Amino acid sequence: MADKRFRWNGSDLIPVDGAPILPLYVADSWLLAEGSVVALDRHFERFSSSATAQGLVRSVAPFTTAVMAALPRTGSLFPRIDLTERGELELWLRPAPPVFDTIVLATAPMDVRSEPTIKGPDIPALEGLRAQAREKGADDAVILNTVGNIVDGATTCLLWWREDQLFMPPLQASRVDSITVKVVSEIAAARGIVLQQEWATPAQLAGTTVWALNSLHGIRQVTKWVGEKELEPQTDRLTQWRTLYAALATEISPR
Repeated sequence: MADKRFRWNGSDLIPVDGAPILPLYVADSWLLAEGSVVALDRHFERFSSSATAQGLVRSVAPFTTAVMAALPRTGSLFPRIDLTERGELELWLRPAPPVFDTIVLATAPMDVRSEPTIKGPDIPALEGLRAQAREKGADDAVILNTVGNIVDGATTCLLWWREDQLFMPPLQASRVDSITVKVVSEIAAARGIVLQQEWATPAQLAGTTVWALNSLHGIRQVTKWVGEKELEPQTDRLTQWRTLYAALATEISPR
């Protein structure tokens, strides 16, 4: 399946394959597998609130309703919805790339984000960080603050285990509000585990179990951090939690 692109004209999604691609004010994406998604309603809610923050005055509800109807009920896709700099709402139907359960990280040389709390505007710059990370043999880059503490990944959010305690960077770290982290925090809460917050440098995660989260892959185990000391992967825990996460995927409503 090739990418298919549609633009909302206020009443319908119109094919616009080949039209110029414009800079983004907002974007959101999710894994759609055989008609099921984890927390699709939350993706729509985040898109709506981000669009409002970016100055869109009309509701996106008619658009997201049309998107829901247009989503295929079979196959593996990675759809994305956009608000462009011209105020246009678009849907991309894209085949899902391969999904993995492990990842290698590298520290980003700088923070390239201009709007760190909104997904969309910084996608090209963050892809540049990923390209640099790949040159080092990694899959994603990790952004640090000015004193070297972990803030966010270019396309992932990081959690880590210290024995049976689960941690994330503090909420005051400037980053996109991760839906996958919220879902995993609820899985943790159901098991009596509180997702705690702490500042940490990459070096301070030596010997811990580190996870990288996003809506495409769910939970991935970090097997290596380029240039840092060894981590401590836990395959059994990863398998268990990936199963719990996958079980939360729900079927989108029938057409």
